Amino acid sequence: MKLGLETLAGERHQTIAELSGLLCVVQEMGRRLSEETHGEAYDLIRKLNNLLHQARSTMILIQQAA
Repeated sequence: MKLGLETLAGERHQTIAELSGLLCVVQEMGRRLSEETHGEAYDLIRKLNNLLHQARSTMILIQQAA
């Protein structure tokens, strides 16, 4: 069964919205982890949070382009 272009566009928008929502949740979890963590692991968590920020920024660009 072939999906029409309109259906594919709707699926794409839904997938983008879901991924964006997940990134928001993961970014918030990373922020909380950063606040709760001390010691050697902090640098790794800060690095992770920077990557999550980059991913979220890219997701915003994808949403704007869609």
